[in-house]
Amino acid sequence: MDCRRILQSPLAESIGMGPPVPMLVISGPPGVGKTTVAWEVFSRAAERDESPALADLDLLGAAWPAPEDDPFQHRLKARNLASVWSNFRETGSRCLIVAAVIETGAELDMLGSAVGAEVFLCRLTAPNNTLADRIRGRGRDFGDDLTKLVKRSAELSELLANHDVSDLVVDTEGQPVGEVAETLLAAWRR
Repeated sequence: MDCRRILQSPLAESIGMGPPVPMLVISGPPGVGKTTVAWEVFSRAAERDESPALADLDLLGAAWPAPEDDPFQHRLKARNLASVWSNFRETGSRCLIVAAVIETGAELDMLGSAVGAEVFLCRLTAPNNTLADRIRGRGRDFGDDLTKLVKRSAELSELLANHDVSDLVVDTEGQPVGEVAETLLAAWRR
């Protein structure tokens, strides 16, 4: 399914941000490799002189407490992405790569509108046992937090597959990160 969307926000229009920015959003459950793949795509796009910028939405939404009506900080992430993109754009960036968990088309639309983007969404997948092994291997979570994250990863994997809004799905199981990055770049820039 090709659900590339061109979204222009009132803010983007009012400050004259110009034509829609090409934005690749790399989504998937925890442990699938979103950040690792995003860094590889960014590196390869930079080597090709495409003037990329990279944002990790987990970091742009890391604030506590979260509002009751937005527990995953989607609005905050979109506002922060708009600000960060404005700064990236001023320094010469021409395309944006984003690592994020995208559960709905509305979330994707919110991000695209925030920066005035032509959005391409890639969902990464891997078997649940691989996701759990990767999460444990990171060594960032322990005890109940680790158990909850492994469970949430499996839940998100199923949810994202059942409510797929992506343009491309790539299985990362056994795939070198460079090959995954090349697949994404080829599909995004076609």
